[in-house]
Amino acid sequence: LKRPDTRPEPSADERALCEGCRAGEPRALDTFFRTHVARVERVIGRLIGPTPDLEDLVQTTFTEAIRSFARFRGEASLATWVTRIAVHVTQHQLRRGVRRTVPLELLPEASEPHDAAPGADQVAGERQIAQRVHRLLDRISPKKRVAFLLYAVEGHSIEEVAALTGAGRAA
Repeated sequence: LKRPDTRPEPSADERALCEGCRAGEPRALDTFFRTHVARVERVIGRLIGPTPDLEDLVQTTFTEAIRSFARFRGEASLATWVTRIAVHVTQHQLRRGVRRTVPLELLPEASEPHDAAPGADQVAGERQIAQRVHRLLDRISPKKRVAFLLYAVEGHSIEEVAALTGAGRAA
């Protein structure tokens, strides 16, 4: 059975932005980056954990996206497309066996209030939990780790996780 296509049509603004990026227009590329950088940082940060390489991974994601605009068919939103690229960049990094050199912290949503001065007990407790989570995540394969975090932490549906990780495609 073929599912009906329930994806909304891209807006005129998104189509124009995509065309500008395909043409290499600096303003369009800047808008694309500024629109999606926070999402990409959050996704990579949650999938791989805080790492001194976060900035490099974000840069690699956007470099790959810019190189791939000619192949972007518009079947997904730009947000979904760049998130998928970020997932693949992260999976590649995890397959290389990269270990974090800073403790895994729970990354808050941008809209969540931030307690400016957590107590020492709270910080110690969060570090212990983070260390346990870190050790457990390091024991599973990169593909399973990414799928789990996209579902459990990022809140994507199973279908979205399959699409983001390419798990639904035939090899």
